[in-house]
Amino acid sequence: MGSIEIIRDHSLPHHQIIRLADELMLDIAEEYNLKLEWRGDKLHIQHAHTRGYLHADAESIRIKLKLGILLFPVSFVLKQSIEETLDELLPKAACSYR
Repeated sequence: MGSIEIIRDHSLPHHQIIRLADELMLDIAEEYNLKLEWRGDKLHIQHAHTRGYLHADAESIRIKLKLGILLFPVSFVLKQSIEETLDELLPKAACSYR
């Protein structure tokens, strides 16, 4: 099994980071056929071969996924896709990498 973890610090208002997180994961969900469900500030992510969450709060956005063996070969591509989309959506002035 593989895993993906992405963290970006930000200085955006709460409502804006939640909207951005939603937009980010809707794009990714369509591409990889993921099921999404918001519970508070956590967006739970499920697929037959992966599970995880996106957590957005006042200081950071964190994406953590556990990939099943069938998705392990595409883990690099999936992580890169999420990072590129996140970098496009987050204003550079409001973001820092961890």
